[in-house]
Amino acid sequence: MKKTLILVFLASSAFIFQGFGQWYHYADSKTHSRGIAAFKNHVYLSSNTGLIYDHDIKRHTTTVMNLNNPLSELRDIDVNGKKIIAMQSKNSSKLVYVINNKAIALPINREETFFDGMVLYAQKGMMFGDPKHGKIPVFISKSGGIVWQKAPTPLKALEGEYGFSASGNNIVYKDRSFFFVTGGKHSRFISTEDMGKTWKTSALPFKSGESSGAYALAMKNKKEGIVVGGDYKDPKSNAPNCFITADGGKTWKKPAQSPEGYICCIIEYKGVYYCCGPNGIEYSTNDGMSWTKLANGRFYTLTAHKKKLFASADQGRLAKFKTIKK
Repeated sequence: MKKTLILVFLASSAFIFQGFGQWYHYADSKTHSRGIAAFKNHVYLSSNTGLIYDHDIKRHTTTVMNLNNPLSELRDIDVNGKKIIAMQSKNSSKLVYVINNKAIALPINREETFFDGMVLYAQKGMMFGDPKHGKIPVFISKSGGIVWQKAPTPLKALEGEYGFSASGNNIVYKDRSFFFVTGGKHSRFISTEDMGKTWKTSALPFKSGESSGAYALAMKNKKEGIVVGGDYKDPKSNAPNCFITADGGKTWKKPAQSPEGYICCIIEYKGVYYCCGPNGIEYSTNDGMSWTKLANGRFYTLTAHKKKLFASADQGRLAKFKTIKK
């Protein structure tokens, strides 16, 4: 069997106009992707079926990159130069590396960690998982994601606290700092400026619960950012689902008008915030104080690239929208 499978669609069926977005089928209707990344003329998706998809945004063709080496539940993906790295969210501690179009799966430790989120920037990387032995396992990389080691200072976990691997956006890198969020019985905003030697934490005012809390964050800079979440088991809930900080997470405030229901992803692009979930996509041009609907439907994750917003939707679909000018 070939290592890659290329899916090509005719122009009449490759995309469907829905509102002012373009929609592409990159896989079958049982596929969805919680991880997305863009580089040059490609959007990469990591899927629930364990496959990595490379969608060419110029030719509108899709390549399966690890057809002979799939894993289960790849929930995050990053592109770092010529390396594509996808994170498995299962108690196996495995990452999938695609280098020179060859895919290999490697465990990075022997403790079978359930990974929640990963982010890479140049040679720096950080990944965290669900608590083990009272600690949040945090791994760092100084080799662009090739070699990983435990963060130098252990991070104590609170009772009933864990991460939600819903969109790959629960951890970000901004202004030489790493930031990530947790949920469950306790929701926290956690950051480090020195690769895990020291930590700063603050409580987030989400409703506590097994399926509720902070799911994702976006940082405009080291001080200004937004966290979103809710309860995935109650996606229409009007409980507070969005909080804004202007002081690096020391204090948080609710917006005047929140986005709708449960939100699993948020990103910032050129001063505009975009968020998504099962109730659609919304955007904010005033730092999260109010939100406007961009699209209806179920969406899992977002990325912005070349003035376009790419959204991973249900039923094996990828949507593309023009980004909003502030």
